[in-house]
Amino acid sequence: MNISVNGGAQQSVSCFAAGAFAPSTGNAVSIAMTGALANVQDAQFAMTLPSAPSVRTYTATGAEVTAAAGQLHTATGALYTQSKAGSVGTFSVVLTSVNGVSANGQTAYFLHGTATVTLAGQSGAPGAATITATF
Repeated sequence: MNISVNGGAQQSVSCFAAGAFAPSTGNAVSIAMTGALANVQDAQFAMTLPSAPSVRTYTATGAEVTAAAGQLHTATGALYTQSKAGSVGTFSVVLTSVNGVSANGQTAYFLHGTATVTLAGQSGAPGAATITATF
């Protein structure tokens, strides 16, 4: 995953992407930073879907996504967010491969694809932040 904050240079960090279905929570896809960066504490994005993830493009304006949210915290305390509900920021997730494994009424999805998430600065945080990921 690459992260850029307020127009700064892109920084590379490892990430993990996965999908899941559980009767109590429905279908979800998430992407999260797993490595460490000096100026970014955490970065993550998740979306819930009305049906199982499939090979396709999911966007902030599409009906194929029930809800979506992302956040990025910098080491200096700045917060950047994305929210489909509040029309804050944007995203595009392109799944190129989806393989599911089911057990006990739950399913884990192994995903491949790309994502671009643009997060808006909150509470005086300058500019925007961008997460791009290939997984």
